[in-house]
Amino acid sequence: MRNNNESDPTSEFVIPSEVEKSDGFTDFTNISSRDVFQLTRAKRNGRWWMLKGLQEKYRHDSIYRAFLEKEFEIASQMQHPMVVSVYSLEEVEGLGLCIVMEWIEGTTLREWLATSNHTQSQRRHIAEMLLEALIYVHSRQTQHRDLKPSNIMVTHGGQYLKLIDFGLSDTDSHAILKAPAGTEGYMAPEGPSDIYSLGVILRELRLGWASSWVVRKCCAPLHRRYHDIFVIQRDLQRAWQWPRRMLYIGVMAILVAVPYLFNVSHTQQRLQSVSDSLKVVREESSTMLNTQKARSDSFEQQMNQLSQEHPSEQVEMQPLNQLSQEHPSEQVEMQPLNQLTDSQMTLLKKYEAEQAAQQEHERKINEAKRQVDKRIKDLGIEQMLDTLTCQRYLQMPILSIVLKMGEEAEDLEVKAYIEERYWRTWMRRLNALPMD
Repeated sequence: MRNNNESDPTSEFVIPSEVEKSDGFTDFTNISSRDVFQLTRAKRNGRWWMLKGLQEKYRHDSIYRAFLEKEFEIASQMQHPMVVSVYSLEEVEGLGLCIVMEWIEGTTLREWLATSNHTQSQRRHIAEMLLEALIYVHSRQTQHRDLKPSNIMVTHGGQYLKLIDFGLSDTDSHAILKAPAGTEGYMAPEGPSDIYSLGVILRELRLGWASSWVVRKCCAPLHRRYHDIFVIQRDLQRAWQWPRRMLYIGVMAILVAVPYLFNVSHTQQRLQSVSDSLKVVREESSTMLNTQKARSDSFEQQMNQLSQEHPSEQVEMQPLNQLSQEHPSEQVEMQPLNQLTDSQMTLLKKYEAEQAAQQEHERKINEAKRQVDKRIKDLGIEQMLDTLTCQRYLQMPILSIVLKMGEEAEDLEVKAYIEERYWRTWMRRLNALPMD
């Protein structure tokens, strides 16, 4: 249901005139009462339904009713077999304003993982269905923002999957109720991120060593993390096919190696034959050399005898001057280098520039943090937190100030500083305050 007033800045929330009246539910069973919401199973027209409403003390609070209306606004746009179906927003007698959605018979993914051991094929099937559901949700320009195993229902013994609980979801079209979201352990350091949460869930599914690099990239720092779930799906499919490809390559290698090994054996036999032939040739050559040597010795004896009978003049051979004495080479004296080369100077200047840039960056970060601390101190919020109750907190834009400061910060380190020092600390203090 949509508000026909296009100029309404509240992202077309369901207005009270569009809320249906219904008293046709019977057989109410309380399923869960957590935080401010409660889940109830009820029967109507012979069919079970899930009713999500507010606990009694919050039913007339306009802010919580707005959260419920926003969840209906987002979830009712989802029409996918792996996403919970939401049908209407009704006033139910005894429960107040409720979202009417399908009843899912199954277990949560956390319970499914805690049961008996599942095969890797079953785990990969769950991962594939979860990826399909998230690709659809993101195609609707929607972020779930609270992705975890308890918000994923597994049905029919692991054959099907349903993504549920869009209570913390958000879209770019909604202009209000931009509340913090996420669950510890599944939320990225910088804030809610469906891709980071998906990486944690894939790690818990234990999909095998071939998928480990995809999981690491899902949980990597923001600048190295995936930004598209479709790319995650593609990389996982490639990773799962890699062992099969390795087996195929191994079989092909064996088929190629067998004839090669046969050829090697045949070649070794031929080499042995050639070696035997060479051995025979060496023996024959040795015999010929011995015969030639005997003939040479006999000829030398005859020449000596002839020289004794007819002595010749002796010619004295004067030694030749050495080449080094006739043409002495010039000695080159190597002088030590007292200055750096051009390449060394370039590297030195580059290093000094990097060091200067790093110091300037750290100076800017520290200055930005000091400005944040000064601004918070000037506002006097620390003193107000000691006296506010939850009801008064909801009427004062304290945390919206921190959100605005985080949006204005340009550096991720400053954003993280604001969130860690003020946002999380104040949230814990505000949650600890008693309710009015």
